[in-house]
Amino acid sequence: MEHGPARRPALPTVSLAAVGAAAVSLAVVAVPWLRMSFEAPGLRVALETGGSLLAVTTVALLVRQCGLRSRADHLWLTLGLVVLAVTSLGVAGLIVAGEWSRDEARYAMGGNLAGTVLLAIAAFAPTGRLRVRARTILLPGALIAAAVFAATALFAGAAPGAGRVPIQVLIAATLVVAALGLNRRANRRNEPLLRWIAVAVVLGGFAKLDYALFPPIGAQNVHLGDVLRILAWAALFVGVLGELRARLRARSEAAVALERRRLARELHDGVAQELAFIRRRAGRLGESADGLEILGAADRALEDSRRAIEALVPPAQEPLDVALERLAARLATECGLEVQVNARAADVSAEVRAELVRIISEATRNAAHHGGARHVRVDVTGTPLAVRIIDDGSGFRDGANSGLGVAGYGLIAMRERAELVGGQFSLESVRGAGTLVQVVLP
Repeated sequence: MEHGPARRPALPTVSLAAVGAAAVSLAVVAVPWLRMSFEAPGLRVALETGGSLLAVTTVALLVRQCGLRSRADHLWLTLGLVVLAVTSLGVAGLIVAGEWSRDEARYAMGGNLAGTVLLAIAAFAPTGRLRVRARTILLPGALIAAAVFAATALFAGAAPGAGRVPIQVLIAATLVVAALGLNRRANRRNEPLLRWIAVAVVLGGFAKLDYALFPPIGAQNVHLGDVLRILAWAALFVGVLGELRARLRARSEAAVALERRRLARELHDGVAQELAFIRRRAGRLGESADGLEILGAADRALEDSRRAIEALVPPAQEPLDVALERLAARLATECGLEVQVNARAADVSAEVRAELVRIISEATRNAAHHGGARHVRVDVTGTPLAVRIIDDGSGFRDGANSGLGVAGYGLIAMRERAELVGGQFSLESVRGAGTLVQVVLP
């Protein structure tokens, strides 16, 4: 349930679910015969069993998807849904066994209110990566659920009948608060699963409202609230299943991308390097017909290998080390010198990668065209990230220079590019001893 690309569910949104459930509730208020529950023991057992299976399956998928070491809001959310699922399973078991009574209903109310309170906490809990043990949140959550359950059961036991209506209203109000918080977070973070959970919470809230307005007559009767409650679990199941499919798809795409990068590296380190060597040696044959023919063939083969590498790994998606290796091969061909890359640093953003590629390109071309360099080494190391471009050219002035007073446009452009991504640019050049260009990023 991590933050990622915007993916919106194609089916009901929170607003649509709220409007639909509200319309049904208003219809029940306006049309008296809709308020009546009807006796259907078989259907009631089927609804309770189906709802319980949906609840247990959904919670199991959610735990598998989010885990217990991801985010604080995930833990509160999972704990709340576990409490609601256990409550639903217990109610279903009592109804199927024929042991359900109005006295047992107070325990169901306690479990439902405890679960909804945890959902409301989850809607406003921190979303950052969990930095403490899961039990640091699970233990207080369990204590809160136990306290709410006990208080609700005692109150409902002391106020049977109509006295229990405020509890149903409180559950509905808590679900509304949870739905608002979850929907706001889902829209802000583009998390489709949270949006589906908000849909389920809305449906559950209206189910509790219907229970409060028109309490069920008996355990064997089917009530509108029962249908809305099952729909709530179904919406949650669809959301969790969609999130699971998206995660599996993302893992599959990541595996494919990893294999494509491996093939691109093999192609670059093998065929492309050999072709670059042939091209450099062919350049020494001069203007002879054979030399020109070999040179042309090598150029065409190098271009084909570059296209193959780019087809395997688009430049915008490739990691920094791959981008620099590709750049080194191209610069070696264009400038007629050897470019060595040593990259031992974590990957960077696409913006930083693009600016570093331009800086290295400019420094290498300067070394070849103005310094007569035959060898350039690019070192990328450490945290903070440090990029060093060292050449064996003739240099252009004595002593060290920070680059701040250099008039050359290329050097000014390199410094500006480094500063654009928050880096520091420096340059050292000694006549006859080459040049060092360095960029340090925070």
